[in-house]
Amino acid sequence: MCSGQPGIKVADLRDQDNAFDPSPTGEQNGSMPVDPALLLACVLASVVVALSPGPDMMFVLGQTLAGGARRGWAAAMGIYCGAAVHILLAALGVAALLAAEPALFTALRLAGGAYLVWLGVQALRAAWIGAPAVLPEGVAARRVVLQGMLTNLTNPKVALFFLAFLPQFVAPERAPEWVQMLILGPVLPLVAVPVFAVLIAGAAKASARLARSGRAARWLYGAAGTIFLGLGARLLVSRG
Repeated sequence: MCSGQPGIKVADLRDQDNAFDPSPTGEQNGSMPVDPALLLACVLASVVVALSPGPDMMFVLGQTLAGGARRGWAAAMGIYCGAAVHILLAALGVAALLAAEPALFTALRLAGGAYLVWLGVQALRAAWIGAPAVLPEGVAARRVVLQGMLTNLTNPKVALFFLAFLPQFVAPERAPEWVQMLILGPVLPLVAVPVFAVLIAGAAKASARLARSGRAARWLYGAAGTIFLGLGARLLVSRG
């Protein structure tokens, strides 16, 4: 003879057990918020991008030639600050508004180009009047960090790059897209660190040797100014 309440079946008890089953399913399965294969693809693509000469690399090179390794790393730090803002804007969808507004894109592009041209003129002026190759370290470093951040922020192509680059490695079935973009965004800046390290070390060594001569120091400023002018002109005349 069986005891207990009538009408309760074993299947019902199983259903109740399943209702309280803590094992996650679907999106809450405890998996990584990004797809590991896509993460690896993002790393490999970032290596290729980091090794490709571009405006950021040329800006760091110019600053290193003008003021040594300290200024080179200050420039890289400023670029990283600007990139962090661009990554956040891309994740939040603000960068998409920039892509959809040609007038805003053009205004930002012209502002960035004009700023780079201004930096180039200042460097050429320093070369012409024979200004010292190394400014006071604290002032120079803070100034270069700000310059690097502004040149990066005022380049709308950086915003569009992250907007086009990051979604390629997002798996919609995982975490929300903006979360994945915030995770994947820092991959490229991190991969670029050793590239900048090699570039800065080599340029700083050449700068230190040439800076012993006042004439050579003026040539270094002239080279930096030419680089900045070229970057600014390229941004000003660019359409896409």
